[in-house]
Amino acid sequence: CLPGRPPSIARRPPPPPLSMELARRSMLALCLALAFGGVGAARSGAGMGVRVAARTLMQRSAKERVNLIALSFHAAENALGIPSNVTKEKEAKVVKTLEDQTSHLEATIAQMAELNKKHQSTDETERLKNLVGSMKPADRAMMEKMDKWDKRMNEKTRLGAMDVLSRLKNAIHLVKKGALTGNEEAKERLGKVLAHMTAMAGQDTAKFLH
Repeated sequence: CLPGRPPSIARRPPPPPLSMELARRSMLALCLALAFGGVGAARSGAGMGVRVAARTLMQRSAKERVNLIALSFHAAENALGIPSNVTKEKEAKVVKTLEDQTSHLEATIAQMAELNKKHQSTDETERLKNLVGSMKPADRAMMEKMDKWDKRMNEKTRLGAMDVLSRLKNAIHLVKKGALTGNEEAKERLGKVLAHMTAMAGQDTAKFLH
């Protein structure tokens, strides 16, 4: 992380420390708990084959969601470490760091969007239809519900990451305008952007999805 913090938000309580690895572990635990718990609660009497199919369905995008959420939190934390006053040379380094993270986040968001597109494709729809075709009505309803849950969580994760990305780009724009080198108006606006990111970095990882 970059050292320091803008004076405009210096009096705010700092967000709790959160590394990418901690975020990954937290979200992985959440996804697995939902997957295993959801299968048992939805149909405790289902056969082994149905339970395995349901578990596989609920976990099919878990890794991608965990990575995207962890990357979003990590990017937000690094943005909060922007120093308050720097030289032009240091300003360029700050911009480069933020732009690198923005590019990485954009690429990961694109991967999630592509995954969503794949899951909504005709081939995937037919595959699920064939999978549940021979199941009992209750088991089929459970599988369809889990398919909808997986798609909904993917979309919520993507939208949360898009929010972080938008604020990162705004921060870069303001730094380039001189927020760290004497432009008081840009500095004030940057403080407001980072105040929003403070709240985002300090929230529970599960709430990122809502």
